[in-house]
Amino acid sequence: MSAPPIPKLPGYNVCLPQSLSDKGFKKGQTLSYINGYQREETISVVKDLPEHIAQATDGALASPGATLSASMLAPDAASKLPQWVENDRKVLRFYGYFKESVVESNMENHRIRKVILYYYLEDDSMHVAEPRQDNSGIPQGVFIKRHRVTREDGGFFSPADFGVGATVTIYGRTFFIVDADTFTREFMADKAGKEQPPAIPYPDDPVDGYRTAFGMNRGRADDASAGTLTRRMNDFKAYVEARLGKPSHLLDGDRLRQFLENNKKVLRYWCVWDERNSMYGDRRPYVLHYFLEDDTVEILEINESNSGRDPFPVFLKRGPLPKVPVKTNTTLNPRYRKDQCYGPGDFRLGTFITVLGRDFFLHDADTFTKVWYKDNMGYGDEELTPVDIKEPILPKPRAALPPYNGYGTLEDSLQNCLSLVPKPPKRDLHKLMNKDKIILRFVVRMVDTESHKHSNTDLARRFILSYFMMDDSLLIFEPPVRNTGIAGGKFLERQRIYKPRSEEIYTYLDLYVGSVIEVFNRSFELLEADEYTLTYMENYRDIFVMADTDVMIRSVKAQVTGKEDAVRAALIAADKAGAGALGGEDLEAGLLAAGLKFTRHQAISLKRRLDKNKTGTISIEEFLGLLGI
Repeated sequence: MSAPPIPKLPGYNVCLPQSLSDKGFKKGQTLSYINGYQREETISVVKDLPEHIAQATDGALASPGATLSASMLAPDAASKLPQWVENDRKVLRFYGYFKESVVESNMENHRIRKVILYYYLEDDSMHVAEPRQDNSGIPQGVFIKRHRVTREDGGFFSPADFGVGATVTIYGRTFFIVDADTFTREFMADKAGKEQPPAIPYPDDPVDGYRTAFGMNRGRADDASAGTLTRRMNDFKAYVEARLGKPSHLLDGDRLRQFLENNKKVLRYWCVWDERNSMYGDRRPYVLHYFLEDDTVEILEINESNSGRDPFPVFLKRGPLPKVPVKTNTTLNPRYRKDQCYGPGDFRLGTFITVLGRDFFLHDADTFTKVWYKDNMGYGDEELTPVDIKEPILPKPRAALPPYNGYGTLEDSLQNCLSLVPKPPKRDLHKLMNKDKIILRFVVRMVDTESHKHSNTDLARRFILSYFMMDDSLLIFEPPVRNTGIAGGKFLERQRIYKPRSEEIYTYLDLYVGSVIEVFNRSFELLEADEYTLTYMENYRDIFVMADTDVMIRSVKAQVTGKEDAVRAALIAADKAGAGALGGEDLEAGLLAAGLKFTRHQAISLKRRLDKNKTGTISIEEFLGLLGI
């Protein structure tokens, strides 16, 4: 007679050495690292244990409830990663059902409830979930929470306990497994060596057979499976109720059937309401929802960004939408018959519907709505084509600015017209940073005009005009000259100067030697420019056209065509000394005598280009060769 097994209580566990010949009674190390992960090794088993001791410890070392975990399925489990790493996110999924008895219904004596069993390989836990069914009236969802489930014999469930066609008893409830997913079938075949049979169909639910036999299957009214007796009884019931005085609005179709058939089915239209013909009216977009389950309508307003409107989305609360005029002098909400309210057949793209006296234009619908109309109403693609409601964007009208009155600067006066609280005019920071300290200086003098005549003293005065590139401002300074009786100094404060009878200012394009500008009814002619100004303009001749000698040469060549001899004769006549070279003023005089048109600044730039030796003269032959004469 063998000794009873040692109970599994603290202090009763037996820890024996690997071999009885081993005198080192050390506790074996079970924790190791594989690929950087912790792994717990299995407990060592004594090899040459005596027979009477092996019988006494048989219950402790070999538990009858031992299970086959996921990590033991592989033959080389000792060389693999830990179970929670190797089987991370690997879940076995089985489909099944269980039978629930029903004792208080004449329609069924039991009910088939479908479930899904999930087995997590990483920690050998599992949970059972029941898919939710609409309008079932049964609390569904997680049926058994995730944990390690014990079998009836006391051990834990393992993958070997599951399979298609098997039955599993969990906490007194028997589950029938009918199918498994693809990953589960491959895992069971590769690891456990169990090929899974084909899927088994679910058994019929008794309540479905009862409803089919008696026409209570909640199908469509023209469904062939609906019982003839039931349809006839429903018609006779409606007839008797109408004879007995039942209100007509309560004699509609089967509301419950309509709800069960069309639950969560909503037709959605996009529409617009245009009331711009009335005072303060606007054109606003809306979305219309028609609920097929109870024939109700709601209208929501689409909130557009920067529309200036408060976000009140509900324009019309959900309810029946009447087609007939609504009486507003009643204190009670009237009830309308079904034929007096809008239905699915009343909504068509490109038409108007009346919403409590307001005309809404339907222009588009979503994909589900179009498919529903094709399947149930027989609409074609041309009837479901969206209508383009986009309107051309008109240019924003600019406010007419009053004419400049001459007070202050134009920018300051303009700010009073643009905003109620004037703001300082914005300055061009790019010019302020890059054109700082760039000043163009010219020698100017006053000239007579038809409206203003000057004395000889004023005509003999000379001024320095400074143009500041950073802000397009002008400054005129008069150098003091002794014994003239005129005190020199600042003639014009630095400011922007506007052209006569215009709102444009003088810029660098208007300033070159030979040009005339008008400053507060006084005309000034630019006589000379300093060396810095001429050099700066020649370096940027793509901007300063008058300093571009290539442009002048092309212009002179075009003018010389056909009168080459006259030009040659005029240049030779200008050479009074007979040296074969001309100074800058003589060259300018000779070209003018030949009838050529150009500016003094162009002549100065040409002289600076041709006088490479800085002698002050230009060879006539070299100049004629440049012109191709």
